[in-house]
Amino acid sequence: MIPTGSKKVSRLEIKNAGAIHALVEEEREKKAAGLEEWRQQNCFRLSWDLFTLLEGPKLENPDEYVKCGDESEDDSLFIDSQLAYFDMMNRVLEHGIDDEGCIRTTGLSKEELAFATAIEHLFQRTTVDWLLRRGINAQATALGLGREIHAGELSIAVQLIDAHRGGPEWRQICETNAGQAALDARFGIPTITEIPSPGLQWINPFDEI
Repeated sequence: MIPTGSKKVSRLEIKNAGAIHALVEEEREKKAAGLEEWRQQNCFRLSWDLFTLLEGPKLENPDEYVKCGDESEDDSLFIDSQLAYFDMMNRVLEHGIDDEGCIRTTGLSKEELAFATAIEHLFQRTTVDWLLRRGINAQATALGLGREIHAGELSIAVQLIDAHRGGPEWRQICETNAGQAALDARFGIPTITEIPSPGLQWINPFDEI
């Protein structure tokens, strides 16, 4: 026979189960609302940061584009064009973006303004699927995670990228929780349910040695 005291506790727990569930659900909804508000405030910045990481020189290591004197004319032109591109990208990005997400144009030369406009147009035509896929592949390759990528182990690669970037903030590029959850599901990677800690800027892993 179950002791009377246990019966009372059990009945009390049953009686309060609905209230407890309601409190848990209310807390979950509050966190979800806070996360969605955070997404709306930060998704553009994070998308732009990831885009410029991919399109800029940080992952390309411009110091490796060195002429040895015996390269072909085509190779020489390729090196010149890459270095010119990296230089122009750095000059434009140094001006930052304004509150509306546009590159600040004050002080830009005519050539820099044309380049900034081209970059903005390219960014506006970038899809979140393309951005996240390339973001994962490029950073994983730079971290020496090619095996994981070729094996289709994106979740493992993403965990290691998250560790290098100080958390998952870098990949929160959708404006809504539902949109981000759907994007993450397409890649088979975990979706966050709380506001992430501020992440770290990309650091070349070889610079850390």
